[in-house]
Amino acid sequence: MNKGSDDYFSMTDVEKEKQLAGYSLSELFSIVPSAITNQRLNGHKLVCKNTDRGFTVWTKVSESDTNIPFVPLNNSLNLTFLLKTTNSTFNHFTQVGLLNAGQFFFFSNNRLSTEDPGFPLIKKANSNVATDDAYRLNDESIKNEIQQLSREEQHNLFAIISIGIKGENGSYHITKQNGSLRNQHREFNIVFENRKTYWRYFFNSDQKIKPNDDVEKENNNKRQLVTKDMHPLTEKGFVTIELDGTELPNPDAKLIKPGEADNKIYSEIYM
Repeated sequence: MNKGSDDYFSMTDVEKEKQLAGYSLSELFSIVPSAITNQRLNGHKLVCKNTDRGFTVWTKVSESDTNIPFVPLNNSLNLTFLLKTTNSTFNHFTQVGLLNAGQFFFFSNNRLSTEDPGFPLIKKANSNVATDDAYRLNDESIKNEIQQLSREEQHNLFAIISIGIKGENGSYHITKQNGSLRNQHREFNIVFENRKTYWRYFFNSDQKIKPNDDVEKENNNKRQLVTKDMHPLTEKGFVTIELDGTELPNPDAKLIKPGEADNKIYSEIYM
């Protein structure tokens, strides 16, 4: 959700709210509990609610003490939520790997025994560290997780969010040791960085390029120019790219093209 070249996390709270205005997570993802988790939610008087920016889980509390869940949340309780893509080009405009699409992501406050001990845990709410391919499961883990899901649940599956009442360590536990609710409820954050690409411009005539311009000739072709640096693809905002005093347009964030002779990713614009 960057604004052009302005990083979202560097914005003020007011700027962040303005940037998120009109934004809905449903344009990118749907978030649904797994069938098994639905049963667990019902059995523990829990309710999952989607929001424009994620989802929350609410619990019914005891009439005598609002810090005590109506149905005890045992340490063995685990809730699984399925993150499904609703936008087929999500991988294009976010900085996630293009070659590992079959290995879906796994975000959890616990590590799987089939993964490396260094497998990253889900980030807490105060973290703005972007997701990378380190969150993708290996083949054995995928097989184990898929066995717990129906074919319908596997359709368009991008990631699994698995939250246990007891986390990997105390800072990830959902409840206190006595089973009561925390004063500050646990919040987790999943961040996807805007993809950065080189922007390639095609012209119908030769162009005059100055040393300070943001583009340069590609393959010594005056009609085919490319940005000297990578730039983020964003829906809101504008990145200034100058050529001989003229601002060039920004590319469509949904269209990218891997370079045939290098490992770079390009966005192409026909002028």
